[in-house]
Amino acid sequence: MSRIMQKLRDRKISDTLIFYCAPMALAMLCICFAIAYINDACDSKGLHLTKPLVILLAVFAFFVIIGIVMAIIGMVKKKRPHSRGYLLGFTLALCTYIFTEACTGAFPFKDDIIMLFAAPLFVYAFYLLGSIIFKNPKIYFIIITVIFHLYGLAQFYLYQFRGSPLRVSDLSSIKSATIAKDYSFFEPLAIALLCLTLLSLGMCITLTAFTKITPFRLKIRLCTLPVFTVFVIVFGGFGMSIYRYGVENRIIRLNFSGGEDLTSFQYTGNALMFYLDMLNSGSAKPSGYSDEKALEILSRYDTSDETPQRTPTVIAVMDESFADFSLLGDLDINKDYMPFYHSMSESTIKGYVTVSAYGGYSCNSEFEFLSGNSMGFFPMGSAAYTQYVKTPQDSLVNYFENYGYFTEAIAGCAPNLWDIGEAYGYLGFDKTMYSEAVSKRSEGKMKVVNGRLSDETMFGVLKEEYESKPKDKPMFAFLTTMQNHSPYYENKDKTCEITLGSFESREAELYLSAAYETDKAIKNLVEYFSQADEDVVIVFFGDHFPHIPEFSEKLLGKTLGTMSIEDNAKIHSTPFFIWANYDIDEQTDVHMSLNYLANKLIEACGMPKTDFQLYLDDVMKKLPSISSFGYKGDDGKWYRITDSSQYEKALLEYNIVQYYRMFEKYDK
Repeated sequence: MSRIMQKLRDRKISDTLIFYCAPMALAMLCICFAIAYINDACDSKGLHLTKPLVILLAVFAFFVIIGIVMAIIGMVKKKRPHSRGYLLGFTLALCTYIFTEACTGAFPFKDDIIMLFAAPLFVYAFYLLGSIIFKNPKIYFIIITVIFHLYGLAQFYLYQFRGSPLRVSDLSSIKSATIAKDYSFFEPLAIALLCLTLLSLGMCITLTAFTKITPFRLKIRLCTLPVFTVFVIVFGGFGMSIYRYGVENRIIRLNFSGGEDLTSFQYTGNALMFYLDMLNSGSAKPSGYSDEKALEILSRYDTSDETPQRTPTVIAVMDESFADFSLLGDLDINKDYMPFYHSMSESTIKGYVTVSAYGGYSCNSEFEFLSGNSMGFFPMGSAAYTQYVKTPQDSLVNYFENYGYFTEAIAGCAPNLWDIGEAYGYLGFDKTMYSEAVSKRSEGKMKVVNGRLSDETMFGVLKEEYESKPKDKPMFAFLTTMQNHSPYYENKDKTCEITLGSFESREAELYLSAAYETDKAIKNLVEYFSQADEDVVIVFFGDHFPHIPEFSEKLLGKTLGTMSIEDNAKIHSTPFFIWANYDIDEQTDVHMSLNYLANKLIEACGMPKTDFQLYLDDVMKKLPSISSFGYKGDDGKWYRITDSSQYEKALLEYNIVQYYRMFEKYDK
C-alpha cells in the first residue's frame, strides 16, 4: 500500500485529478439522485439546490476530463517544473469559484462578458498572491480554499434564514445572528450542501496534498508579481467602475428585495459582488457639504410657536412583517385577514408607508420612523443601527422628552439584535425592555404565535407599562413585535384560519393566519385605549414584507428579480394607521414613505414641529416617497435611487441636513 501511495504522490496534477476526483464526482451523482428523491426537498425553498448539484457535478467531471487530456498530450513536462504549481493554483481557484457560485444557485458562466472574466479572476487573484509570497504555497492554498468554502456556506444559510445573501453590513451586525436559532441547520437542503462542501474541500485538499510541485524560486515569484499588480490595479483602482457598470446594466441590483439582492450576486459573481459591496459601503459626505449649509437650510423655518395644543400619550407600534398582500394582486383567500384594520375609519388616518427594508433589516424601518432620516442616502444594504447610529441622535424620542414625556422602548427580541440596545441608548429612551423581561412579566399568561411572543402578549405588557407610568408625565412608548417573523411554524393544536384557494403555499397560509391574529390584537389594543381617561394616539405600521417569494411572485405575475420600480414600490409598502381617542381629521389611502410618518403623528397629536420636521413637510411635497430602492416625485413617477432627475437638488439638500444631524451636530 505504501508503494502505491508513493507512486500516487509522484504523479502530476493530471493524474491526481483522474485518480482522486473521479470517485468524488461519482459520489456527488449519488447525492443528486438522493436529494431529488427526498420529498421534493430541492423545491421546498426559494433557493433550489438541484441546479448547484448539477453544476458541481459537471465541473468536477470537467476536471477529470481535463486530467485525461493533459495526461494524453503531456501538457505538464519536466522541463517546466513550476507549471504544476501555477496549474494547481488555477485549478483550485476554479473549483472554489464554482463552489461559491453554486451556494447561491448561480451558473458559473455569466451573461455579461466583463463579469464572465472578472468573477473567476478575482478569486484566482487570492491564489496568485500565495504563489508570490511563499516558496511552496500548498498550505496557503488549503487555508484560502477553506475560507472560501466557509464563505459559501454562510451565503447559503443566510439566504435561507433571511431571503437575501450575506452583505458587508452583516459583518458589523454579527451578534444579530442569534436569530438563526429559529432555523434548522439540518434540513435536507442544508445536509446536502454540507455533504457537497466536504466533498469539494476533500477534492481540493487531496489535489493539493498529492500533487508534487517544484518550489517557486525568487526569480519566478518576482516575474509573477507584475501579473498580480495588474489584478490589484483592475480590482482596486477600477472596482467602483465595475460596480457602476453593473448598476447601469442591471446586473447588480441591490436592495430592491431579497430576490434582487440574490440576483446581483448570481449575475455578478458571489465573491466579486461581496467585494464590490464592500467598496460601496460607508457613508460619505454629500457633495458641497458644510455645517453652515445645513444650518442655512434649517434656518428657513420659523419655530417660535412651540406651545402644544395638547400632550397626549403616544403609542408607536412597529409590527414585524405586517403586510397587505392585496397590494401585489388579487388574493384568493377564504376571508379577510385584516378585517379590523380595513374597518377603521373614525378618528383614523391610514394608508401605506414605503419602507426601505424587505424580508429583514427591521432596524432600518425603526431608524426611518424614529429619526425622520432616509436610508436612501446610505449605501445599498446598509444596517442603520449597527453601522451609523454610534453617537447621540436627534429623534422622535428626544422630541417628546423636550415636552416632558416619559419615553420607553419595548422590544420582542434581545438587545443584541441589530444592536438595538446600544441604538436605543443613543436615541435617548428613559427605559427599555427586551424579550427576556417581557417573558418574565408575562409568566403564566404568555401566549405564543408562530413560535414567538404573540402580539397580544406584547400589547398586554404595553398596557401594564402604561398603567404604571409616572402620573405627572405623558408617555411615549415605542413597541416592536416578533410574532410574524419567518420561518412560519405549524401549530398542532390549531389549524390555519386563513387558507388559500387555487394556489398552494403552506408558508403563506401560516403567515396570513399569524397576521390575522395580529389584526385581532390591534382591535383589542384600540378598544382598550378608547376607554382611557386621557388623550391617547396610536401609530401602527409594518416594518417590511415577509419573504415568501413563491406567493409574492404568483400575485405579481413575475419573479422578484425582474420587477419594475413600480412593483418594487408595492413590495416595499406596508399598512399604517394613526388613531386617536379624540377627534382628528380622518384620511384614507394615504401614501408616503416611512421617514415622513412621524410628521403625520405630530399633526394628529396637535403638537408643534421642529425646524427639521417643517423642512420634511416641504421635502414631502416634492418627494412624497423616498427609500433605499428609489423615490417618487410630485410628477407621479418612480425613479431608481441612482437615476438623474429634476429632483437632484432637493435630494442633495436633504442629504446635507441628514448628514449634519447624524454625524456632525453632536460631534463637536
